[in-house]
Amino acid sequence: MKLPILTIQDIKKHNPRCFIIYSDNILESTNILDLLSVDNKFLNIVGVSYEPIDQPIYLFKDKDSDLFFCIKVAGKYENWNLPENVDSIIHFIDKPDFVIIDALDSEGVFVGETTGTANVGNSQWQREGRKISAAENKIPMIYQTYYSGTDRSMFEQKEIDSGSAQGQIREPTSLQAINHFIYSIRYKTPSLVVYYPNYEYDEAIGFKRDDQGRNLLKHYISVCLLYRADSKHKVQKKEIEYEIYKRMLEFITEGVNNRKSKIQRIDKDFPIEPARTILKNKGKDFIRFIVNYINNDVPFIEKFNITKWDYSTFVPWQHRYNKTRFLSLLQKAKIPSLSYLKGATKAGFVLNTSKLIGFLDSIYPGDHGKFSNKLNPKIPTLIIPTLMFQKKDNKYIYKVDPGTGEIVAFAELLARDIKNAKSMNTIIYIHVDGPDEFTTTTKLFRAIKRYADCLIINERIYEI
Repeated sequence: MKLPILTIQDIKKHNPRCFIIYSDNILESTNILDLLSVDNKFLNIVGVSYEPIDQPIYLFKDKDSDLFFCIKVAGKYENWNLPENVDSIIHFIDKPDFVIIDALDSEGVFVGETTGTANVGNSQWQREGRKISAAENKIPMIYQTYYSGTDRSMFEQKEIDSGSAQGQIREPTSLQAINHFIYSIRYKTPSLVVYYPNYEYDEAIGFKRDDQGRNLLKHYISVCLLYRADSKHKVQKKEIEYEIYKRMLEFITEGVNNRKSKIQRIDKDFPIEPARTILKNKGKDFIRFIVNYINNDVPFIEKFNITKWDYSTFVPWQHRYNKTRFLSLLQKAKIPSLSYLKGATKAGFVLNTSKLIGFLDSIYPGDHGKFSNKLNPKIPTLIIPTLMFQKKDNKYIYKVDPGTGEIVAFAELLARDIKNAKSMNTIIYIHVDGPDEFTTTTKLFRAIKRYADCLIINERIYEI
C-alpha cells in the first residue's frame, strides 16, 4: 500500500506518544501497521518515515482528539537488546509473532499471533505457549486464525510440497475458544481469538462467514493503543472485547453436523460440565462478566466458574498409546482413567492418585518411593503422553511440535483451577525412546518445566 512519506522532523513536530513493535521479522510488523492504516474507525494514518529504511515509523492521529502517536518498527527480536518484559515474553515458552510496547516505560500494550492457516490437525495447539506468555505477563492478546482449513497431517512433506496432498476440511475445536475464556479469567487479562473466513472451505461445509475478524483485530489494537494514552477509551475497549468474546461464543454454540443429526459444536467437542451448561445457557451473561472482570469492574462470580469440573461427565480415556509400556500396563491394571470425549484424545487423568502411585512404584522399581514425593495423593493426576524425539537414520531429531502446545493446552485446561491453583498433578510421559543425553533448552522442555510434577523419559523418572 502507498502511504505519505514523512521525515523524522515531520513526526517530531506533532509531539506524538510513541510505541515500539518487535516481531519475528519486519514484515510481521508492517503487515499489522498497514492493517491499522486502512478503514480504521478510530485512527487516521498521517504517514510513514523511512529514516532509517529498516526501521520505519508510522504516525497516526486519533480521530476524536488531537492525540498523535507513532509506532516504530524494530523488527526482529534477535536484533535488539530487548526490554526485560519483552525478553520475558519471548523466552517464557514460545515467542509470539509481535509485541507492542509503550516507549515511555517499555510496558506491554498488545501481543499478536497471526496465521495464514486454520489451526487444525497437528497445528491446532501449536501457538498455546505464546498465548500463555502474554497472559502470564498481563498483556492483551489476540490469536488470529481461520474458521476452517485442511488437515494434511497424515501426508508426507513431499506430498504437501508437490500439491498432491489436498487433505480433509476441518474446523478448529471448541476447546480453543474455551481455553481463551479460561486464560482470560485465570490471568485476568484479555485473551482472545479472532476468526477469518476461508470462503471456499467454509461454504463447502455449509457455512457463510463474514470478514469482521479483520476489523475486530484492527480496531482492538487501535483502542489498546488509545487506552494506553488515555483511560477514557476504556468503554470502547470493553465494547470490542465483548464483540470478540460474543463471536467466540457463537462459534462454539452454533449448529454442526454430527452423523445424521445436528448438534451444537460444544456438544461435539467438549460436552463437560459445568462449562457446557454455562456457555450454552448463560453465555451472554458469562461473556459480559468476563469483560467486566478483566477490566476490574466486578469481582469474581462463582457461578461463572467453568473449570469446577463435574468428573461424572467425563468418559473413559481412549487413546492411541496402547503399545507404550506405561499406558498399556495402566490399562491392564484396570485403574480407571478419564477424558473429555469418546474416541482417542491426547490427555487423560486418574482420579485415584494413591492407587496410581502404587502402580507406578510396581512398574518402575528403580524409582520406587519417588512418585509419592512428586504426586499429591489427594488430587487427581493428569497424564500427557508426548513425543520428544524421533529417530531417523540412527540419529535423534528433537520434536517440539505439537507436544509443546498440547502440554500447555491440557495442563491449563485440567490441572489448574480458575484462580490458578493446582487442581491436578501432571505426569508428562515421553512415550518414545530417546538418547541418554539431550538438550533441555527447547520450547518443549520449557513447557515441561512449567507444568510437569513428574517427567518420565526412557521409562524412568527424569529429575527436572
